[in-house]
Amino acid sequence: MASGPLITTLAGIGAIVVLRVLYWLTQFLTFHFWKPSRPLTAYKRAGVDTYALITGASAGIGLGIARALVRQGFGVILLGHLPDEVALAAKALDSPRVRTLVVNAQTATPKQISAAVDSISDLNISILVNNVGGLPMAEPKLRSLSTLSIAEVDAHVDLNARFMARLTNLALPLLSSPTRKTHERSLILNLSSAGRVGMPWIVMYSATKAFNYAFTTALARELEDEPATAHIDCLVVIPGDVQSQSNIMAEGRPTSDVYGVAVVGGVDGAVKRGWREFRPNWRHDVETGLMDRVLPESLLTMFAKEELRVKKDRWHADEAKRR
Repeated sequence: MASGPLITTLAGIGAIVVLRVLYWLTQFLTFHFWKPSRPLTAYKRAGVDTYALITGASAGIGLGIARALVRQGFGVILLGHLPDEVALAAKALDSPRVRTLVVNAQTATPKQISAAVDSISDLNISILVNNVGGLPMAEPKLRSLSTLSIAEVDAHVDLNARFMARLTNLALPLLSSPTRKTHERSLILNLSSAGRVGMPWIVMYSATKAFNYAFTTALARELEDEPATAHIDCLVVIPGDVQSQSNIMAEGRPTSDVYGVAVVGGVDGAVKRGWREFRPNWRHDVETGLMDRVLPESLLTMFAKEELRVKKDRWHADEAKRR
């Protein structure tokens, strides 16, 4: 029979585990199902129009976030690479406070990015959303690394990582203006992906999304350490599958507009809890939490392969139909 001290120790461990589960469950429920009625008020500038700069904003998640921000009274600056698409997105928002920037994130030079930032320096910008990203490669989009050209490898880095880093570097002075009042806050949101854990057949995409994650958490720690930038909150958003223009295989998942509302509604809760990352959709949160903290490597590999294999087969089948 177990001795008294051993029983006491096991009971203590059990109590700690139960308390930990209860704490996690409470955080999960309050974050996802008790949202603020007026989110992001801390990022509005008193007495002036306040703007958010959103990349990849002419469609998909970026446009969904823009719609949600407009509903909260923000002006928005839509950055995209197709002039007609950006113009249509701006018109669809039906707001007097919409500006547009036409910039190709994949090919933009430092000079072009700097010129774009300079062109909006007259606006009161308190939010930067680095959303642009994708699979910049020829069909089929899901295939092994060895089949990618060097140009396609570089394109992933340019679109998903390099542009975000350059734009953030240049936009930081706008978010930390010397005329800022001490109580006013600014916000940087960088979109990573559940794929940051490492998914087969999208190796470069997974790698660049892991870069986004590390970039954001490192920057957040740096910003809060300096008095001149301690007012800038910096968070990484971890999406799972979202129905969007670029993701045609996400049936049954949240639409871009629904996801945009969840992103905007989740920021305050994440900042209040001191998080570096957040998963706005509850289902994504469960799935990503399992991948990050529960599943052993063998099961994670099995599920990752199965999910991507199904998508790869469907993509190939759809491509064959189009021929």
